Amino acid sequence: MKVKNAMTKKVVEIKSGSTLERAAKILTKNKISGAPVVGKDGKMIGIVSEKDLFRAVYPNLQDILKHIGLWLDRQKIRRQVGKKKKTKVNVIMTKQVISVEPDAPLLKAGSLMLQKRIHRLPVLKNGKIVGILSRRDVFRKMIKADFEV
Repeated sequence: MKVKNAMTKKVVEIKSGSTLERAAKILTKNKISGAPVVGKDGKMIGIVSEKDLFRAVYPNLQDILKHIGLWLDRQKIRRQVGKKKKTKVNVIMTKQVISVEPDAPLLKAGSLMLQKRIHRLPVLKNGKIVGILSRRDVFRKMIKADFEV
């Protein structure tokens, strides 16, 4: 079985230079946890996930413990988030993205995702995005075939 048999062909992309606010809206609206970031030429330059957004906007545990009063007040949190909403996605995206080709074996792509602890792989052909493969796509396709469900 090949990647092209399991990938999602309709890929939601985030334009280079979009704000974190815009990226969050795109992910939420499309009910996805991450998306490729594309430059003006349409080529992928990175990928951004909910996890990236969360890390960029909200504090880590050390910050919370250091400034506990700030993070207990919802209004203060909103002000802090408001300051970061206009940050460009290019600042927080993952730039070194692991990708696969459409004809790659599906099992190999799934194993790569597990090994690298990633949730999605852009599928590229000649540098252009032709699909995206999620762990869920791999799981569903493999289980369906192997368990005959």
